[in-house]
Amino acid sequence: MKQQYTRLLLWHFIFYIVYYTAREVFIDKDFEAVTDLATFKYAYMEAAVFISFFLYSLGVYWVLFHYHSKTWWRITLMLFAAVSLAIGFRYLSQEVIAPYFFGFRNYTEGFALFDYYLDNLYYASLHGAIGFTFFYFQFSKYKDQKQRELLIQNKKTELAYLRSQINPHFLFNTLNNIYSLVYQKSDDALKSVEKLTAMLRYGLYEQEEFVPLEQEIKHLYNFIELERIRYDYDLQLELNINENTQGFKVPPFLLIPFVENAFKHGNLRQPLVIDLNIENETLIFIVQNAVKPKQKDRVGGIGLENVRKRLELIYEEQHVLEVKATKEGFGIRLLIKDQA
Repeated sequence: MKQQYTRLLLWHFIFYIVYYTAREVFIDKDFEAVTDLATFKYAYMEAAVFISFFLYSLGVYWVLFHYHSKTWWRITLMLFAAVSLAIGFRYLSQEVIAPYFFGFRNYTEGFALFDYYLDNLYYASLHGAIGFTFFYFQFSKYKDQKQRELLIQNKKTELAYLRSQINPHFLFNTLNNIYSLVYQKSDDALKSVEKLTAMLRYGLYEQEEFVPLEQEIKHLYNFIELERIRYDYDLQLELNINENTQGFKVPPFLLIPFVENAFKHGNLRQPLVIDLNIENETLIFIVQNAVKPKQKDRVGGIGLENVRKRLELIYEEQHVLEVKATKEGFGIRLLIKDQA
């Protein structure tokens, strides 16, 4: 969402003309209010008033734009500071500069500063409401657009995930491995079928926007166990997953692409580290792997940029994704603040 100061200025200008100038001319029949603008005194005062009133709108808009996701007391404090600065500007321009340089002022001489501040709170409330309304409509439009983008992105994610999991190559390798286990009369055959079934069910039928983190963790375990049977050597896996999720929820298929990437492009004769923990209501997810020789590492399946876009749409400023790629290794560190 971009700041729209020019459009806010236009809104404020229209309101100012209709509420003040047009009212004086058409309702109060005060035509001198228009002709007086030809004099320096009234032109100066009118300009100072317009700028001051616009600063009320601008201050409220700026604070809401930058602090709308903060605590209410912080927003209140910033609004008080913004309004006070705008009132200070009006006082400086009309009650200090004007009488000192030009010999006229807006309020009577000796008007108490505290009373001046209270009197201007009315105008601050009136014109601050313009800034609030403008922000509200802009933010509502932004949220609607973001929601539409998120729906589209989720559909792309689901389709891309299904393509990566239900493509013939994946199914052929997994079923071939299960067949070998059955031929060897291994007890792991039935377990592998169960894990494959659970993965396909999760991919096909999970439609919720957010799922319990333990459900995503279970999906990770199923994927890892199915990948294990592809190799004829013991994988150097270092799994440090805290299953005490404390009711944490995440979008489905959010974590799996990073693990897919490690298995697809990583050198699994070297340690593959997967850490998942929750600290201070923040999910910390780390994946680190060595890279295959002459292998340019990238996120498989839905792609790193796709993951970034999805995180930005869902979590906006409530997440941090750090990616570190070298010739020897690849790693990600994802932090997500709980939105509950």
